[in-house]
Amino acid sequence: MGRIRDTAIGIESPRTQGALRIAAFGTANAWWLFCALVLAMKLLLLWLDPKPKLFMGDSWSYIWTALKGSIPKDRSYFYGYLVRWLALLPHSFTPLLVIQALASGTTAIVFALICSRFFELSNALSFLFGFICALDPLQLVWERYVMTETFSLLVYVLVLYWSLAYLRDRRLWQLAVVQALSVLLIGFRMSYLIVVQACTILLPLIAFARCYLPALRNRFGARAPRATILMTGLMHLIASLAMMFVMHGAYKYANGRLSKREPAYLHSAGDHLAAVWAPVLRPSDASDPRFGELIASGDQFKIKDLNSRNAQQYGEGFLIKRWREIERNPRKNNRVTRETAMNALWRRPLEIVGLTVQTYMGYWNRGDIHWYAQSDLGYGDLKDDQLKMLAELFGFQTVKHLPVLPFSLLQRYFLAAWPYYFVVIVAPVFCIFAAWLSRDRAFALLLFFHAAILMVVVTALSPQPAIRYIQPVSLLTLLSIAICVDWVARKLRPATMRPAA
Repeated sequence: MGRIRDTAIGIESPRTQGALRIAAFGTANAWWLFCALVLAMKLLLLWLDPKPKLFMGDSWSYIWTALKGSIPKDRSYFYGYLVRWLALLPHSFTPLLVIQALASGTTAIVFALICSRFFELSNALSFLFGFICALDPLQLVWERYVMTETFSLLVYVLVLYWSLAYLRDRRLWQLAVVQALSVLLIGFRMSYLIVVQACTILLPLIAFARCYLPALRNRFGARAPRATILMTGLMHLIASLAMMFVMHGAYKYANGRLSKREPAYLHSAGDHLAAVWAPVLRPSDASDPRFGELIASGDQFKIKDLNSRNAQQYGEGFLIKRWREIERNPRKNNRVTRETAMNALWRRPLEIVGLTVQTYMGYWNRGDIHWYAQSDLGYGDLKDDQLKMLAELFGFQTVKHLPVLPFSLLQRYFLAAWPYYFVVIVAPVFCIFAAWLSRDRAFALLLFFHAAILMVVVTALSPQPAIRYIQPVSLLTLLSIAICVDWVARKLRPATMRPAA
């Protein structure tokens, strides 16, 4: 009776303390077992499908950075140094693939932690969706490629983890961690830049709206706490912007220093924008009359053709290559293309929106989606000197024409999963449902902003639909579905098993 009485007044009995220790020990063991199984599964799949894959010319750009230290003007460059350390020095791509497999497993583990710690899913559901994340075809296939997708997704899920931690705790050091990881993220893949910049502002706003709105609803509450919340939130917003400008400025300076050019995120951003928006460019948009004349003669190189936008940047005889023959100063060349593209955006934004919608609708054709998936597995020809270099420096033998046939196990899995890609491209809708059903709507609201911004990036700033572009959106889709499944599970749970209100 004494032990029961002690528990009733808030003092845990020895028996209760022992039960809690056993439960905590069991939970910790379950998480360690989950981690071990995920990593073991990744290594097993690597054993079943061990051959490296190339996607030209992205892969060759990273290999060239590893060999020469040269910085690509149209891609992030951190991954090239990983190729140097993990593949060039050991003269084999195998260590790189092993680390990529383990990095992908870590992504799934962090995903499960997000489910458990922030969205309060049960361990069973967190583990289930962690395994589903580990088997995501948009993750698995890229573990075998000399491509930045695997490492960039790991950094992205860490950014997401610490962003949610900041929303929960509202501590400046957590915001600093988010900003530092964000710089690492764009160093691996620049397509995350806009979501990183947007969340620099969104994170403090969402974090302090969570505590300010309840105080605002309390009509009888003191005004001082509300003012304190507002001032603290403003300080965090200013600090977030300051950290972004300093860290991103350092990244641009380092990029310029290594490239022996001016500081910049990329040195061909203007070329990319002009190529992607080429169908809506007009001669009057050009900030240089020579570029305006080139646009006026666009019929010669299919400037209005939606499907030729990738060629407009990289193809011989198309827009950007022709412009480089006219203006040979790289800095002025890129400045003119950037200013021309931005003029088109400000003058005719609805036409840019129209291009975005057309690109998005390209994801909805069943035949096209399979073709896009297959083209993502690599295409093009390797030169004889490239084949020789791969054999000598990496011990890697491959065919001259990509992709290598027959397709490997993970490549066939990637192609067979095409129905799932129709689910991913409506990720913002799942995020809206998750925001409505989640225990904490602010957390799920952040997922919606991420999914919406990333979908805009892959449609408004991409020359064509590409399945590999929606890889990070897939992670957000799975997380949103997990939240919805948790809501259903809570509704179906017997009333006697629900926690007391």
